[in-house]
Amino acid sequence: MNSRLIKIFFAGAVGFYLSLVCFNNIMDYSSNFTFVSMVTKMDDTFSKERNGWRSIHQVYVQHFLFGFIIVWEMAVVVLLAAGAIKMITKFKATALEFKKAKVFAASGFALGVLLWFTVFIAVGGEWFLMWQSKNWNAQNTGFLLTCCFLLFLLHHNQEDV
Repeated sequence: MNSRLIKIFFAGAVGFYLSLVCFNNIMDYSSNFTFVSMVTKMDDTFSKERNGWRSIHQVYVQHFLFGFIIVWEMAVVVLLAAGAIKMITKFKATALEFKKAKVFAASGFALGVLLWFTVFIAVGGEWFLMWQSKNWNAQNTGFLLTCCFLLFLLHHNQEDV
């Protein structure tokens, strides 16, 4: 399969995936908000006595954090969709023109890496000690998605002919 076509499909597929994530976060807000709330409360971490000062119990702050995650995810979707559309329009163009068309998708993949690594692994996992929770631990998912987005980004940035 053509390298350009693969990059277009990857941007579209990942954008579609993340649009489903956004859809689920919005349509089932309360279930997904519960996850953010429980992680930020740190109620089931085994070192809460020493590290509980990091916890957030203000519901409005938890809603803000969850909203921030959703907006970030939506920004990634928009960038990936714009990138896919731009690459489609430059599919038969020169390598330089197609490279310029890849910028939006590359930005989307990079923001995806930053989202999953920073928010889920660094902030959730280490700041809120999500790794200590048996019930509210998404570090494996965060790691998986960080790796996936990073692999897509690496492939996306390969030279085209």
